[in-house]
Amino acid sequence: MDFSVVVPYESLFWSGLLVTLEVTGAALVLAFALGAVIAVLKVLPCRPLRAVLDFYTSIFRGVPLIVLLFIAYFATPQLTGYKISMFTASVLTLGLNGSATVSETLRGGIEGVDRGQYDAARALGLSYPTMMIRIIIPQALRSVVPALMNEVITVLKSSSLVATIGLMDMMRAAQSVQALTYRAFEPFLVVAVAYYLIVMALVAVGKRLERRLRES
Repeated sequence: MDFSVVVPYESLFWSGLLVTLEVTGAALVLAFALGAVIAVLKVLPCRPLRAVLDFYTSIFRGVPLIVLLFIAYFATPQLTGYKISMFTASVLTLGLNGSATVSETLRGGIEGVDRGQYDAARALGLSYPTMMIRIIIPQALRSVVPALMNEVITVLKSSSLVATIGLMDMMRAAQSVQALTYRAFEPFLVVAVAYYLIVMALVAVGKRLERRLRES
């Protein structure tokens, strides 16, 4: 092993790390925002709407993420005539895929809240949106925080797939260094350590958040 061969390409790894974090952050915003909306709609007493949303969820459960990514980036220009950017395709694919998981996680948490909470909210004259935002969802979050943190980590690690369409993230940076130096172990180990450190930081944040929610 000779890690000195990757030192000249340090800036490439840092730029790849920035792209990875940007893609992950944007995808998580989309996943949590859309997932929360879908979860709330799924608990409404409307079977046709729930059937449509269940079908939406089943698509992302049943199709591999890399296939969806290829469809978003390579097939969109064919179907629409619009050349989507690699960054946009990556964020949309990871965000929409994540929203399916987030919606099911939140739905389970919402449905796990005691029915007496709903009755008490209605007795107070609260509207449905107010009841969900102020009473139901805060209680549901306490039980689903571990699962949501797992989804954050999953989206982060899944972001490495964007290298397959050419986006210069950490994985693509390692592949470029490998092509330039003809050495594979050192650049990929650097990327592995970077992902590991980020994931461990997220795990620590998740544990602290769980502890605070239990104490609140």
